[in-house]
Parts: sequence; structure tokens; C-alpha cells
Amino acid sequence: MTSWEFAEEYPRLTEEQAERLVKDHDLDPAEARKDLGPEKLTITAELIGWLGY
Repeated sequence: MTSWEFAEEYPRLTEEQAERLVKDHDLDPAEARKDLGPEKLTITAELIGWLGY
């Protein structure tokens, strides 16, 4: 499954899931929240884009 297929299957994440995904990439969830804002943090496509996919 590609990251974009994942985003299609799971369009929204919980805040906990989003933070875990960010941490799994060795990044800081606070930085993601600051860059994306709290509303976009849980939108999978936005988060994947922020992660660089």
C-alpha cells in the first residue's frame, strides 16, 4: 500500500495516530502541529504531504 492509498483508505486520523506517525518518522509532533495547524494535523493527505511523501 502506498502512502496515498493509505490516505484514501484512512482520510482522517485521531490526534494520537497522527502524533505516532510523526514520531515514527523521527520528527516532532509539536512542529507538525505548528506547521499544519491542529485542524490539518489529522487530515491524512495533509500530514503525508508534510512528511514529504
